[in-house]
Amino acid sequence: MVLIQILCVVIVILGLMMVSVRAQDKKAEKKPAVSSETMKSMSRADIQRALKKIESNFPPPQKMGAMCYSMLPSPDSFEYVCPVDGEKVFYSQKSQAFEQMSELQSLRGMIESLRASAGEIVVALDEHKLCTKCSPGLMDAERYVTLVLQYPDGRMVRTDRVTSEDLRYLIGFFADGLSYKTFTDGRAPLKPVEGRLKQLLGEK
Repeated sequence: MVLIQILCVVIVILGLMMVSVRAQDKKAEKKPAVSSETMKSMSRADIQRALKKIESNFPPPQKMGAMCYSMLPSPDSFEYVCPVDGEKVFYSQKSQAFEQMSELQSLRGMIESLRASAGEIVVALDEHKLCTKCSPGLMDAERYVTLVLQYPDGRMVRTDRVTSEDLRYLIGFFADGLSYKTFTDGRAPLKPVEGRLKQLLGEK
């Protein structure tokens, strides 16, 4: 009788242990290889490993977005209002800064998304060269927007004439590491633009 009771206790304990192991296995299966928290606290070595992953992995298939977008007519000029001192500057289509001005609102909006995903990396847009008061005496070709990334170790990377497509690459890199959202709301692999991505991250 005592032996039967002991056997019952052993069976119950083994059953509980198996349930616990299965629960842990399920948790491990659900946990992604690189979590968003890992991406947000990436060191330089982590970034280099993530870039190697893009290089070595077969790129995910491209997902097409909306095919039809109505194109708004391009304005003849843009008015730039400096966020620092309120100085106003008009840039016409003849200006070499016109293309940057046409993207400025998109850049400002996307930089907020990039900040949210980049974690400890400080991200900013340097617009001071667009302002004639902040940067007097510059030639027209020298007036552009610069993307600034400052890493936790103090290293700073500056990319002149940044575009909205550049920010899409970075947002995608910090989000899932292998693809990015296109301007038509589709998905495209980062592998074909790996060189530009390295440049933006200061790894090239």
